[in-house]
Amino acid sequence: MLPFVPMKRIGICIAGLDGAVASTMTAGVSLIRRGLVGTEGLVSEAFRESHALVGLESLVIAGWDPRREDLHTAVLRNAVVPKDLLKSAARELRALKPWKAPSGAASRRHIQAARDIERFRRQEGLETVIVLNLLPTDAKADSIAYARAAAETGSPFINFTPSECGEESLSAIPTCGRDGKTGQTWLKSVLAPALRSRALRIKGWFSTNLLGNEDGRVVGHPVRGRSKIRSKTRLLGDMLGYEPFHMVQINYYPPRGDDKESWDAIDFEGFLGLPMQLKVNGLWRDSALAAPMCIDLVRFMDLACRHGGRGPQEWLGFFFKSPCRRDPRLPALHDFHLQEMALLEYLASVRPGRR
Repeated sequence: MLPFVPMKRIGICIAGLDGAVASTMTAGVSLIRRGLVGTEGLVSEAFRESHALVGLESLVIAGWDPRREDLHTAVLRNAVVPKDLLKSAARELRALKPWKAPSGAASRRHIQAARDIERFRRQEGLETVIVLNLLPTDAKADSIAYARAAAETGSPFINFTPSECGEESLSAIPTCGRDGKTGQTWLKSVLAPALRSRALRIKGWFSTNLLGNEDGRVVGHPVRGRSKIRSKTRLLGDMLGYEPFHMVQINYYPPRGDDKESWDAIDFEGFLGLPMQLKVNGLWRDSALAAPMCIDLVRFMDLACRHGGRGPQEWLGFFFKSPCRRDPRLPALHDFHLQEMALLEYLASVRPGRR
């Protein structure tokens, strides 16, 4: 059991509860509570005591999914968490079953979702409920419905998907998004500024990857995956100040499942115009990268809520490929080092006891 005991319970309503990221996150919370695994990958853990962040034992998870599988079945199907780890958490995960996903007219789905959120808040005695969107990339209409339900219930909204959810209209609640920056694009946001800082001019950047989970099936589609490709492509020019040749490919390859492999081939010029190359091969666990980021975002959004945050929380751009801004006319900040500075500056500004 974690040593820090928070003062309140926080609810998380997840859209897409049976998906790979949500089920991995839920199983991870349960396993950490039992002391069976560590907190690797959790950025927020370093600030848990200093900022009184909510402890994992005080998170209450629920949500929607059309599959209606209990979470133990979902975790086994998604095949991310090792089976031998699940034994002690099996009863808790079997007891958690998604609510029925809102259906019917698109104009009324948010009303059904809002009723679920309010009932969840009352029944569990929750101080705050945070809505986390983990729907597939192509579920834009449903994503908008959950965003509206969050606004109507005064619940902070996290959009971890590439879908545009009308966040600019959610000015009364804290929001953050869009599209979690987990692996290949995160590394790009580290390497591109480093090459720029050394005055090395990038001529071309080719990125491709294999992914076999449900997200890979959607984003690997030439039409349904367009928003994901745009999200992964647009940041390079913003970071460099010029547009090199830049190609991004996502290939659905079922044998890999949740294990994603990426390749990046970078051509650049140095002194005397001499050509050089950098090649990077990444072997990633896609949902195991995303799940702790979602926990971090829940904790940090609760912190923002406690400090009166409203509208886009730009300091959380650290976690996203296409971070939302208060003024959409301004370019988003993509440089990972600068995003880290923004995160740390905000945390310093709200640290208890700061004068």
